[in-house]
Amino acid sequence: MTTVAEPQSDYLEDFKDVVGADQVLEGRKISRYLRDFSWYSPILENALADTTVDAVIRPGSVEELTAVVALAARNQVPITLRGSGTGNYGQSLPLEQGIVVDIKGVAGILELEEGRVSVLPGTVIKNIESAANAAGQELAVMPSTYRVATASGFISGGSGGLGAAAHGDLWSNNILAVELITVEETPRTIRLEGDDVNLVLHMYGTVGVLTRIEMRLVPMRTYAADIVVFDDFEQCCRFGWDLVASDVHTRLASLQQAPIGAMMTPIAAQIPDGAHVALVWSAVEHAGAMASLAGRYGGTVTPWPEGAKHITQFPYSHTILWSRKAVPDSSWLQCEYAAGDRERFIEQVRAVSERYAGVFLQHIEINTSPSGDVRCMGIPPLVDLPDHEAALDELIAYCTGLGISLLNPHSFVVEEGGFVGDTGRMLDLKRDVDPLGILNPGKLGKSFFSARDATVVAADRDMRAPEQLARD
Repeated sequence: MTTVAEPQSDYLEDFKDVVGADQVLEGRKISRYLRDFSWYSPILENALADTTVDAVIRPGSVEELTAVVALAARNQVPITLRGSGTGNYGQSLPLEQGIVVDIKGVAGILELEEGRVSVLPGTVIKNIESAANAAGQELAVMPSTYRVATASGFISGGSGGLGAAAHGDLWSNNILAVELITVEETPRTIRLEGDDVNLVLHMYGTVGVLTRIEMRLVPMRTYAADIVVFDDFEQCCRFGWDLVASDVHTRLASLQQAPIGAMMTPIAAQIPDGAHVALVWSAVEHAGAMASLAGRYGGTVTPWPEGAKHITQFPYSHTILWSRKAVPDSSWLQCEYAAGDRERFIEQVRAVSERYAGVFLQHIEINTSPSGDVRCMGIPPLVDLPDHEAALDELIAYCTGLGISLLNPHSFVVEEGGFVGDTGRMLDLKRDVDPLGILNPGKLGKSFFSARDATVVAADRDMRAPEQLARD
């Protein structure tokens, strides 16, 4: 790719002409755009401590966004796209001096039909879900941060979430098509459909600037939230597996090994000391079948406590927020247990429990894989790991030996964070749409561990949830 040239010192004036001077933020106003939830990782917190940009640009339409991209190409200015900043790996934090483009102003629902909704990139997922509900439908899958996350942020930085128990993740044909513009002085529009969509999923916005996203809809259901309490974590895991494999329509099956439940203060009173829990969000019409299945494994069903935060603010990466509030120096990991093999999965759970009792706190999201198998995704808090990086290496080696696949949430590099696509085709597309190599540089094709060594001067973390930060 072409080497990025030094931008002209007055290049920001061009952007002000396009979006208006009040939509080009400089100085102290950019600080909130230089944070996300990468502080979940002590390693990333250090690595991203010195990130900065010249300005934040806030376009209000696809036309303005296209003009901003064209200007960035003309001036060869590094450009990083950002939604609501709910990511955990520094996906939208810039590594090189340049601009951040806030796409939240490029929002709106374009079309809604049976089984499909088409939206602009900055559309908040909650608004898409509300529009779908009004038509008797719901999103097949959406992030647990759906109240604030944007459509493009979700597919660029996320992978699955609510609904994945029934319908799988982003790669399960839940993103039907996208349109993107190339990063050139005269941007071109490219449409991707079918398997080609996978080339931009979970790519941290390094491949093209999304301008249209078409998401899969399914018939709407009414759901009930429950806490299912177990004395034995293996029984909890058997229940979660069988629940997702059953005819009970489940939007969420989140398993939390003790003492994680006790860390979730809004619901902790509902969880006996030392108990393990499954957080279940399933169809009301299947409540009896769900309770019967829980009883088969010794589980006790408790309705969600009135007045507590919604169940969606506890699973997936929200769990890490609760654990870090409880144990500020804790860390986390991401992993995938045996898919499609229930007994092998239980063996892995047992081995980790025995080797890392009280350290590797197993938090497992039970989902459906693209092939239709049961898929067990781990997002465990790590507590009291001495000499964190060395201990993490040892833990990863042990889990790998068990056949547990490890993803690296302590890296901002795409390939080290679980990229599962066709590398050759993706790189071909990258070269085509970003010939200057200025789109979120440093996140693709490099090693994180040899890239940065910044240090956090003070542990000045904002411990609010994504939903709270969005109100700033």
